[in-house]
Amino acid sequence: MTFLQGRATCIALLLGAGLASAAEPAVCVISAPERPRQIPPEIYGLAVPSMAQATNWHVPLLRWGGNTSERYNWKLGNAWNTGRDWFFENVGVERHAWVGFLDRVEKAGAKAYLNVPLIGYAAKDTGSYAFSVKKYGPQKECEPGRPDVGNGLHADGTPVTGNNRYDTSIVADGEFIAGWVKAMKEKFPSLFAERRIILAPGNEPMLWHITHRDVHPEPATARELLERFVKIARAIKAAAPEVQIAGPELWGWPAYFDSAFDTGRRDHADRRARGGADLLPWFLQELRAEEQRGGTRLLDYVSVHFYPQAPNVFSAAADLEATRLRIESVRSLWDAGYRDPSWIRERVELLPRLRRWVAEHYPGTRIALTEYNWGGENDVSGGLALAEILGVLGREGADAACYWTAPPEGSFAAAAYQLFRNADGHGAAFGGEALDTTWTGAAAEDVSVFAARDRAAGAATLVCVNKSGLPQALRLRWNGIAAGTARGYALGPSGPHVAALPEPPVTPEGVVQLPARTAVHLRFELKP
Repeated sequence: MTFLQGRATCIALLLGAGLASAAEPAVCVISAPERPRQIPPEIYGLAVPSMAQATNWHVPLLRWGGNTSERYNWKLGNAWNTGRDWFFENVGVERHAWVGFLDRVEKAGAKAYLNVPLIGYAAKDTGSYAFSVKKYGPQKECEPGRPDVGNGLHADGTPVTGNNRYDTSIVADGEFIAGWVKAMKEKFPSLFAERRIILAPGNEPMLWHITHRDVHPEPATARELLERFVKIARAIKAAAPEVQIAGPELWGWPAYFDSAFDTGRRDHADRRARGGADLLPWFLQELRAEEQRGGTRLLDYVSVHFYPQAPNVFSAAADLEATRLRIESVRSLWDAGYRDPSWIRERVELLPRLRRWVAEHYPGTRIALTEYNWGGENDVSGGLALAEILGVLGREGADAACYWTAPPEGSFAAAAYQLFRNADGHGAAFGGEALDTTWTGAAAEDVSVFAARDRAAGAATLVCVNKSGLPQALRLRWNGIAAGTARGYALGPSGPHVAALPEPPVTPEGVVQLPARTAVHLRFELKP
């Protein structure tokens, strides 16, 4: 990413007096909390970024995950199964892929987040496939150029059943996973000694009967998930007690409450079997009991995935309605008064909800949003949504998070990420110690302000996001913080880059002029 110094259009928009609102600016007060709270760098995770991205963007957490990771064969090193994503076939990836991944993590000075198989099977080679037309009959679709590789559906669309799991797979049990953990530790001892490894058994287990139905055609129950998780977590801890474990990597809103087994069933048999409890709180409660029985904590992070479900948000769409919903629906991550504008139609308030569940059912467990993406990466709306999300993750107490996968170079999303991690190209990051923000009078509905102290740099850092189509004026007040002069870096409106501002972005009266649809990173020198 090129850092452009002094984009004339951006500077004019930011500092031009003509943009001042006729109304009195909204006032945001920045205060130091009584009890300092750290913002974990792990909330800025990305899934398998390039080495250049990991280094230049100062990525602190790199994730190895997704559907294919569920059936990775670490012994072969280059084999996994594509599942429903591509004809349920084993394919080859880079030689010794896991070694290459951890090598990049180590060189980047980051932490690793790896999904390891939980489903019980791994690819046996790099060429087999699950649904042979010769073996299982004609199918609705075949892989282009390979007429024997079927998609597992009969011509009428019903699933092929009774296939042999071992057509593609070997058993991947606790011993198999423990062997991998031991191999990782032997190859990368410093990552283990420095506690830079988080392992997550499984990927979206309540979708196995869809994504990996060739080896798990039955919808998973909550009890199956728990029993599989406990066995693999025990094997991991036995091999490397210092490793932190995350789970259960649930795919989205319905899976937080009900198992796949209960989906579409009127009798709710699986829910009744666990006394009517919602799935994720029950999972936490059971693992807490497991620790009390065995003396070993088997879950360090409760991890979920969440994607916006409103029409065309998680897409490249840039029409007026999609961009409006893309920015607005970030509120589902935190706002107890916001009803999600999709088929969910509930008040999601995801991060506070997870905090409550942890406090009630397994105190001390960290919370992680390990897969998310709000779409629109090449549109300013995607950049603003990501800037908002990164700010919300820090403000709302997330402990880890991973974007899926990595924002494309030169995109608005990449610029938003960079605004938090490396705004000036020399390591200027959003601070790691949260500061409180409060609004006096009427709050600015269209403006978000996220604040943190960067002690190493001696700075108070603010990211201000103007989500509206109109310029906004914002007055800053400081409570218990002696803030001096400021430097500024802006995302938009002139393009998908971060522009350093050559003039002070704050007037002597403490007013910041925010152009329409932009995000600004302000760095205030802290006076002694």
